[in-house]
Amino acid sequence: MFSIALINSLIFFSLSVLHFYWLFGGTWGMDSVIPTNKKSTDKLFKPSHLSIIVVAIGLLVFAIIEIGNTDIFSNKLKLKYFQWGNLFIAFIFTIRAVGDFSHVGFFKRVRDSSFAKNDTRYYSPLCLYIATTSLLIVFAS
Repeated sequence: MFSIALINSLIFFSLSVLHFYWLFGGTWGMDSVIPTNKKSTDKLFKPSHLSIIVVAIGLLVFAIIEIGNTDIFSNKLKLKYFQWGNLFIAFIFTIRAVGDFSHVGFFKRVRDSSFAKNDTRYYSPLCLYIATTSLLIVFAS
């Protein structure tokens, strides 16, 4: 389980770094990570700096939780706290993978936009992977 926790932690850390990059003005990848209406390029929302930093810090916390499941912090916190954190991660990413039945997730109706195609190919499967492996880490330890 150590390697799965490490992989998940690296995924979360990388996503956190990407969000901090966007926070400080980076634009790479921004065109296809926000849902749009149908085939248009009209974004459904414009993320604020506050929301970007909250997500970036949240992803960093998730990376720490994943690493914590290796029992590396056993002298500071009990493993059960990290396991509860992993259950929370699994819950959040299961909901994200299922989606809102409109623009996001496996059951979305809007499927023709650039975001929707990337969501089907990359984002939702990644969320399902994270949810599944997070549960696996909890129940295998």
